[in-house]
Amino acid sequence: MLALVSKVVRVVMESWKEFCSETSLHGFNHITAERRHWSERLLWVCFIAASVWLVLDISMGQWQRYDENPTIVTLEKDFRTWRIHMPAVTACLKNKVDVKKLPNAIKSRWNVEAGHPKYLYYSRFVSAVASSTLENLTLFEQFDDDPTLNVDLFRLAVDVMEDSNIKVSNGEKIKAIWTPVMTELGVCHTLNSVATADIEIFKSNVSHTKDNPMTCQADTNGCFLYLECAAEIHYYLHSPYDVVDYTEAHTTTSPPLITHVDVTTTEIGVGPGVRDLLPRRRQCLFTDEPTAGYRQVYSTHSCRQDCRRRLAMELCGCQPFYYFYVAGPTCTVSGMRCLSVHQHRLFTLEGQRCSCSQHCVDAVFKEALEKIENMTGGPFGLRGSVHYTLEQPRERYVRYIVFYFQDLVGEWQLLCTTTPCTRVTVSVSHSSIPYAPFCIVLCRQVSFGGAAGLFLGASFISFVEVGYFLVERLARSSPTHTVTDVKRFNAPYEARITELTDIIQKHFR
Repeated sequence: MLALVSKVVRVVMESWKEFCSETSLHGFNHITAERRHWSERLLWVCFIAASVWLVLDISMGQWQRYDENPTIVTLEKDFRTWRIHMPAVTACLKNKVDVKKLPNAIKSRWNVEAGHPKYLYYSRFVSAVASSTLENLTLFEQFDDDPTLNVDLFRLAVDVMEDSNIKVSNGEKIKAIWTPVMTELGVCHTLNSVATADIEIFKSNVSHTKDNPMTCQADTNGCFLYLECAAEIHYYLHSPYDVVDYTEAHTTTSPPLITHVDVTTTEIGVGPGVRDLLPRRRQCLFTDEPTAGYRQVYSTHSCRQDCRRRLAMELCGCQPFYYFYVAGPTCTVSGMRCLSVHQHRLFTLEGQRCSCSQHCVDAVFKEALEKIENMTGGPFGLRGSVHYTLEQPRERYVRYIVFYFQDLVGEWQLLCTTTPCTRVTVSVSHSSIPYAPFCIVLCRQVSFGGAAGLFLGASFISFVEVGYFLVERLARSSPTHTVTDVKRFNAPYEARITELTDIIQKHFR
């Protein structure tokens, strides 16, 4: 055993000495060079070990950045060429019960007609169900434990819902189609949203937006939406890539009021190649990348709704009928009364960890100025309307890839200019380099090749040499490879002199 270990150590030392004398990596030849003091060799070993450690440390850091954070969000300002997104609008009528549908809904469930002593009781219950939202669950507290009220609350709200009679006008003259949806605000109608596939009441294989929301050119006809209806309506403005969230502010209009609202928008887009990245690397999701198996689309607000649904299940053991698209126990009247006790916790998601990814492509709208006119008298007094005017955005955010695989193996770059740089900031990792008056050092950080070249003087060919040496050494040490020593026998000195003499004599003859 000792002999075997001794042989292995001898082979390793011989291979190491041969490698150090042949490699093109800097510093290794000094370790085994002739006429070196042992302290010099030890010093070179320490230098090379430190260099290898630095190369590995920097390379691992770069790999982590390439794998986890290869993108950057930039600010663009060439707004004159943009087509901006039109907002999605969710309209919720204040009175959600169609009086023409109410008698049939009551008769089909309780076999009670108008004039019956319990007809008004059931009418109040139907109105409470249709008008309920996560904000007013207290409506269910007025009903005692009545087993006859344990009906399908979702179907009841749908059977009595009002039809949409909202007239829409826009600057692009695009035909707008309202989609009936079940939200945390009850039954509503949504316009220009690509995220309604899950909450649509009447499922359809046809996308009214063709996977792309409406856009407009602000410098031509202007961007506006004009909504007109004879009933009192709450209008919720939100992203066309999202669904409505009941915690957001809204605009209420009713006859004879006309509301003018100026709207500002901030858009977020993506550059080439970003979609091909894994969601973990780009740190955002597209609409067609749902995170839950029961959903067809992803949006930030739908993700928060899932958090509220899970919290409701924890608190009361059932989920509100607003989440009809998820399999699970649906709350009866007693369950809705239980949720009314925890209404504040549902609103704030208290005690529920809710982590939702942001959208890769999005548009955020904010109402900047609101003006209300009273049109009492005349033909305009019979209908209420709201006029949304979109202001042209002067900037938008775009997510680009800044750390490609080429940058991972590339080297430092130096970019110089002869003109002053007045608006340049180069992002490097989590810090930034402010602009210099005449020269900017653009560092893609020390990449694999840069670190190896800086600390070891290595290139791609250097690593090829290492691999070649290992293969050649293994092949030379293979048991099936035999080495034959060739012995050369030199002729005696006198015989060679005689041979040369004969050659010279033959030449002069």
